[in-house]
Amino acid sequence: MAAVTVERVVPRPIEAVWAVVSDLAGHRVPLTRIHTDPGPADVGWGFVALTGVGRLRFADRMVVTRWRPPTDGQAEFAVVKTGRWLSGWATVRLTDAGGGSTRLTWREEIVPHPYAVGRLAAPLTDRAVFAIFRRAIADLAARA
Repeated sequence: MAAVTVERVVPRPIEAVWAVVSDLAGHRVPLTRIHTDPGPADVGWGFVALTGVGRLRFADRMVVTRWRPPTDGQAEFAVVKTGRWLSGWATVRLTDAGGGSTRLTWREEIVPHPYAVGRLAAPLTDRAVFAIFRRAIADLAARA
């Protein structure tokens, strides 16, 4: 399984893109609701993405491991998945692309449990992850 990378240049300043991307509770992923720890996001802060329909759903628990708001034309946050059903990580980087634009790079690896089965399913899950996050990033970019 390889990390999936989605990259996009957003025609907005880095501060505007950060305001939307760093609002983790506001991320829109199909069939998913996000519940966050109280208070502002920072290292150690956690959240849960509940995905599914009705009683058929699972929790994707994550903890923020890096949190750097925009300075010197760069910003970044990272999370690690700590849940029962999924492991993996995500890193979101913003860089000033000049002319009031921002380069948004989202890298994510999701491994379903049990781990050995997740690795075998990687060709399918990687494609699904890419499609889901390409759509989610397009939504974030449109709201920036």
